[in-house]
Amino acid sequence: MSPAAVSFLVPDIHSPVLGPVTVLASHLIPDYEVEIVGPDFGHGVCPMYRDAFPYKVISCPRIYRWPDYFWESRHLAAALTGHVIVAVKAFATSLPVALQARRRRQAKVIAYLDEWDGALMARLSPTQKMMRWIKHVHHPVDDIYCPWVERLLPGCDHVLSTTTALQKRFGGAVLPMGVDLDVFSPRPKEESIRLRRELDLKDRNLIVFGGVVRPHKGIELILDSLAAIGNPSNALVIVGPVNEHVAALGANPAYAPYLVAIGPRPKADMPNYLGLADLVVLPLNDDLLAQTQMPCKVFEAMAMAKPIIASAVSDLPLVLEGCGWTVPPDDAGRLARCIQWAFTHPEEAASQGQRARQKCMAQYSRQVVSSQLHAIIGKLTNSL
Repeated sequence: MSPAAVSFLVPDIHSPVLGPVTVLASHLIPDYEVEIVGPDFGHGVCPMYRDAFPYKVISCPRIYRWPDYFWESRHLAAALTGHVIVAVKAFATSLPVALQARRRRQAKVIAYLDEWDGALMARLSPTQKMMRWIKHVHHPVDDIYCPWVERLLPGCDHVLSTTTALQKRFGGAVLPMGVDLDVFSPRPKEESIRLRRELDLKDRNLIVFGGVVRPHKGIELILDSLAAIGNPSNALVIVGPVNEHVAALGANPAYAPYLVAIGPRPKADMPNYLGLADLVVLPLNDDLLAQTQMPCKVFEAMAMAKPIIASAVSDLPLVLEGCGWTVPPDDAGRLARCIQWAFTHPEEAASQGQRARQKCMAQYSRQVVSSQLHAIIGKLTNSL
């Protein structure tokens, strides 16, 4: 008897959400036949993850507008072959399509939520909402439709989310990302010394950020804190694309002494660059969206036994309880003092990192999350 099949449906095959979804899907291999399906609006697979999985790309160049959405969504629904369909995010190109596929044939639908997609509309004033509706009413994939899509969540067979805030809002269960402890493991000291020498970062205290820098990710807060400390030995290393935002930060004379942008590196090499870090800092803004987010980077840093400072937002205080530090969001002064303490007390900071790895092994490892996900999928497939 062939194993049951699971289809993960992402709202856009070009979206960075493809990364965590690929990790989540990998937890089910080889016990299930797994496919990751997504509509292509003409930009192809997200470049960062292009080689990570044999994605099933469905050309839907007109799905973004009415009335083309109706037949394009049918085309997308027909491509889903799983006994269980995991609809990623409450977007018009994921959840309604999955439910449409369920109506066509016997299948179960799980909604997987990594943030509150309706937050953008929720934080707008009535006038702003009306103006956005007038501008985008003909575009079913716009954020204006997320609150309407969220009304379909009770029709799912199960809801999975990444934070307790999402669980309280939409029900279901919380499922962390699950980190591979073999891939993200503490690096030998000699390896970090060699890489530091190659990057001309010897003898500097390093905070490492890996990924795409955007304004909402709080990078400015880290640089403000380093500028307040005023020690040129401290540096923020950005491992990712040098986009316009990174270039603007580097052009700021207050930030330039503390910013090192080394450009993108292959995903497989990211643990080596994270291994450079003396400290990992995860500042989040305290807004409606951030309150429902859980950065995957916190689990990767925990797995690598890195000391971690994070904003006291979402579930970060819960995750880092007993093994990290949290500071009030948007408080550069408190963050600066915490960074300074960690850099000047390396032994205590290293102990925090070791406790973080132990907690990650017990609660957030690939093995733990895989077991939880298998139990959920197995219960649904047994009821078919």
